[in-house]
Amino acid sequence: MPKPQTRQIQLIIRELGEQLGFISCLEERLHSREDYAPQYDAVWYLDLEKHFSITPLQKLFKNAPDIGERLKLLPFAGFEVEGAATSSKNQISNFANLYSGNFLYNFVIVNNEAASNENDTYRRGIKLKRYFANNSGDRNVFFLDRIHLEHSISKLTCFENNIIIPESDDPARKKFGGETASVPLYEVLLPLLKETRMALFQNYSPWIYRIINRMAQDAAGSSEFGSFHLGLSYYKDPRHKEVFKAKTLPESLYVPKLDVCLGFNAPNGFKAWLTVLAEALGYNEAHFPILYALKHKLIPDLFIQLVGVEIETSVNKHLNGGIYNLAKNTYAGVVVTKENASSHVDFYKRELGVKNVTAYCIKGQDK
Repeated sequence: MPKPQTRQIQLIIRELGEQLGFISCLEERLHSREDYAPQYDAVWYLDLEKHFSITPLQKLFKNAPDIGERLKLLPFAGFEVEGAATSSKNQISNFANLYSGNFLYNFVIVNNEAASNENDTYRRGIKLKRYFANNSGDRNVFFLDRIHLEHSISKLTCFENNIIIPESDDPARKKFGGETASVPLYEVLLPLLKETRMALFQNYSPWIYRIINRMAQDAAGSSEFGSFHLGLSYYKDPRHKEVFKAKTLPESLYVPKLDVCLGFNAPNGFKAWLTVLAEALGYNEAHFPILYALKHKLIPDLFIQLVGVEIETSVNKHLNGGIYNLAKNTYAGVVVTKENASSHVDFYKRELGVKNVTAYCIKGQDK
């Protein structure tokens, strides 16, 4: 049983989740019980079958049915709570457990006031969040104190749980860089993708990179070293040290382009909650690009990149890059090919821990 202080925070989270329209559960175990399986303090699920047609996607995920099933009742947000004093290794475990849960959003909440005589759980936790995200990737992970949670709830006025679907691209295949070989494969996929009723974008660039670039511009100041460190200045020719200033986003960051991205906007109530949470965190918004973007109104909506598709006409290293981009920029990804590419996906799953991408083969399509 959780400690009383932890239980109080759990109940607050459960009530907030229900108010925002989620299926809100406590003490959830998502993994099969083996040697060890974490039990999450709270989980918010989003029933996607109420809003979209998920069944067509099951075909794409026939080689990874667990991913397809997870899209039906989506583990939208996971929470780990420390109601009193805790160690740094416990906190690292909280982040690791959440990353293992395949949540869209991950929250670790502490109670600094109840942390014995130390009262340093929050400051240390911010450092640990940065440490973990730097080593494991920043997968929508947030760290906050109970006081931030309570303040955000007191300021929250929007509890809308409607799902808004942005307007899709023209469904005709867009050729990128003159490439045309993928068109027949895309045309086979298109009816299935449209049947989901989700927004469909082609050659999609994830919006988060624009926000990271904007945060770098705000942080760089006048320091040339800082500008280089943040990717805003660069040497174009390695033989010379002439300094160039990045004038466009692609000059500063590598921004992947996904062949196809299916998704939807997060419920307005959830977006509103993150916005007031950003206000509560003050300058610590600097550690959370999504909160920074919402607070400063840099994005109109919180678009969720649910399913990404990379269409590959050859099974080679180019395909491997597509697997990696899907793994890091979508909740679930599919590489669509004319030849069986499962061995490439299996290698990345085994060696890099990629577990949200699968391969789907469409045979008999001419170039």
